[in-house]
Amino acid sequence: MDYEYNSHDLEAAKKLDDFLPDRIFDAHMHIHDNTYLTGNKDDGSGNSTHDRKDVNDYLSDMRPLLGANRNIQLNTIIHPDRRLAEDAAFMSASDKFLVGQLELYPENVGEIVIFPRETTDDIRRRIVHPRIRGLKCYHVFADRPTTWDAYIEEYLPESAWEIADEKNLAITLHMVRDKALADPGNLSYIQSMSKRYPNAILILAHAARSFAAWTAIESVEALRTYENVWFDFSAICESPAMIQILKTVGVSRCMWGSDYPVSCFSGKAISIGDSFYWIYNKDLERFKGATKFNSWQVGTENLMAVRQACIIRDLSRNDIEKLFFSNAENLFRRNL
Repeated sequence: MDYEYNSHDLEAAKKLDDFLPDRIFDAHMHIHDNTYLTGNKDDGSGNSTHDRKDVNDYLSDMRPLLGANRNIQLNTIIHPDRRLAEDAAFMSASDKFLVGQLELYPENVGEIVIFPRETTDDIRRRIVHPRIRGLKCYHVFADRPTTWDAYIEEYLPESAWEIADEKNLAITLHMVRDKALADPGNLSYIQSMSKRYPNAILILAHAARSFAAWTAIESVEALRTYENVWFDFSAICESPAMIQILKTVGVSRCMWGSDYPVSCFSGKAISIGDSFYWIYNKDLERFKGATKFNSWQVGTENLMAVRQACIIRDLSRNDIEKLFFSNAENLFRRNL
C-alpha cells in the first residue's frame, strides 16, 4: 500500500461501513503505466510521480476505506497524461496496459483516453476489447497555452460523440472554465451535443465539476430532461451540489466514483468565494497550528459528503445501492 490511512480515516470508515452497500461499482478511477518512459519525474504538469498504478494497487489502497469484504467493480480509466498525445508509442503501450488489466479482472470495464484531432476511424481502431465501454477526454490536450480556459469542443472532438452514439459508449467529461456548468458555452455545448447524439451517455465528472458548489446548484436544472447526461460524484468533498443534482435529476443518473489515486491524498476541495480551493498537506499543517482538528484523505472526505447528501435527500437503501452500484453496472454493461 502506497498510501497510509490515519486513525481518523479508519474511524470514519467504521461509520461508512454501515452506509455503503455490499456491492460497489467505482465509475471513475485511474490507472497508468509510465514504465515505458525512462527517467519519469513529476514535471509540474499533474503527471503522477508513481511509474505504475494498476487495479491491484487500487484494491490494496482502497480496501481499508471501502471494506475488506465488499464486491468491488471498476471503470478503469487511463490517466490522461498529456504525453500520450505527444508519443504514439506511449499511447499504444497505455492502451495495451488497459486491455491487459481488463483481461486480468473480467468484472471491470474501461475507458481509453481520446484526443482532439482523432477521427472516427482512429478511435474505432483503438476500441480493441469488448469491455472498453467509454471514452475519456481531458483539457490538457487542448491546443492552447492555458487549457483551464478551454471550451469543451477544443478537447472533445465530435468524432468521439459519433463513436459513442454508434457503439452506445459513455464519454467522461471533466469540464473546465471558471464557472464550469454555469458557463454559458459549456452548458450550451452539453445540451446541443447530447441532443444530437442520444445514444451516447455523457458523464459529467466531479458532479459537473462542482468544486465550487454554486456552479452546479444554479445550472443543473437546465439538464433535467436530458436523459443521456449523467453525473459522477468523484472527489467532491462538500454535499450541496450533490444534494441539488439528486433533487433535480434523481438518483437514476448519478454514480459514485473515487478518482483514485487522488482519493488517497490528504486534504479536500472547498468552495470559497466565487471559486474553490484545494487544501493540501502544506495547508493542513498551517491550519493545525491554529486550530485542533483531525484531517482525512480526499476519499474519506468525499464519501462522508456523499453520505451527508444521501441523508439530507432521505435516500432509501435501494437508492443508495443504485448510486453505488446498479446505475454504473447498467450503464457500462448495456449491450454487452
